[in-house]
Amino acid sequence: MVKKKPSAGLTKKQRSAVVKKAVAGKDIGKKGPGFKKIFDKAKKKYGAESARKIAAASMWRGIKRK
Repeated sequence: MVKKKPSAGLTKKQRSAVVKKAVAGKDIGKKGPGFKKIFDKAKKKYGAESARKIAAASMWRGIKRK
């Protein structure tokens, strides 16, 4: 089974814009908080490295796509 990248279907410019908004803590998706808020909550529960992966996965799942 071949997995698609979570950012599949987005241009480089769109991906860059999403990442910048997420790191700034802005709402980037259909629901929920930005990357920083998710990261902070996950860090308390799972640790820093796992929290980064959790926040990134959440970020890409929740972005608005056209």
